[in-house]
Amino acid sequence: MSENQTVLREAENKVVLEGLLLEVRHNEWKSGEGLNIELDIETAPNEVHTVTGMSKYKKEDGSDNGIAKGYKTIINDYKSVATHGKEEADKVRITQGKIGLNEFYVQDNLKSYPQLSTNFVNRLKSDEEYNPRAKFEVELFVKGVKEEKVKGEETGRVLLEGYIPLYGGKIIPFTFAVTKEGSDYVEKNYEKGNTVKVFGDIINFKEVKVTVQESAFGKDKENITYNTKREFLITGGFEPYDEDDKAAFDEAAVKAALTERELKLEEMKNDTKKSNKNEKKTGFGGKAVTGSSQSISKDDLPF
Repeated sequence: MSENQTVLREAENKVVLEGLLLEVRHNEWKSGEGLNIELDIETAPNEVHTVTGMSKYKKEDGSDNGIAKGYKTIINDYKSVATHGKEEADKVRITQGKIGLNEFYVQDNLKSYPQLSTNFVNRLKSDEEYNPRAKFEVELFVKGVKEEKVKGEETGRVLLEGYIPLYGGKIIPFTFAVTKEGSDYVEKNYEKGNTVKVFGDIINFKEVKVTVQESAFGKDKENITYNTKREFLITGGFEPYDEDDKAAFDEAAVKAALTERELKLEEMKNDTKKSNKNEKKTGFGGKAVTGSSQSISKDDLPF
């Protein structure tokens, strides 16, 4: 790491969402210092995206936090399908969303799911053009490219694996699918250690199908199946940054951020164990919790 680059810079990370507001959920922190908010936004039939946000009510200097004030406006004034029906519900637009991860431990197993977040949500006026969509544009540090397989069969697409640097020197792993049209270029040109910028569609499709099976007596049997698809699909991208480009992510900074991430995950796992242990009424048969700092395998590093 260079002397003047002690913290990994934050990647360009932009999510644009526009759609019908289905539902707004929120809860205040136990401390009373802030709140969490969660919005469901429909961008197409059977296509719903959940966006989260969190904010303190006050800034460090004691002044009101505009982000929390905006959340309160959404909670109190915005009309959702859940509260006002589909005809009266507001259409909303997010232009400064971000890709992230929701991560937690269940026993010793890390659960990690893509998460969209935002600080600002705009309500469309009646005379504004409405263009439902869910898009992303993001920079990442490439870990590798591999062929996509479903049930052992190649699909003709590739998966781009990489790391997205976040605010404050943090970093998250993330996997994108690439369209068939773009897969050949990505496979030939995106290599381990490259910094790249890509863009595409956020897909979160869920369809419920109900078929009725006629019975010999009594009620007919209903069979319910679900057709779901969730992915971040790259539809285009740019040439990898030159190695000497100041915007290219520093490999040493990436490695340091990954090491810090592993330490934080280990800490999270141990905290979860302690919390679960304290919730138990009896400790008979329990095992002692021992924490150890995990090192990153060389195979997991993108260089």
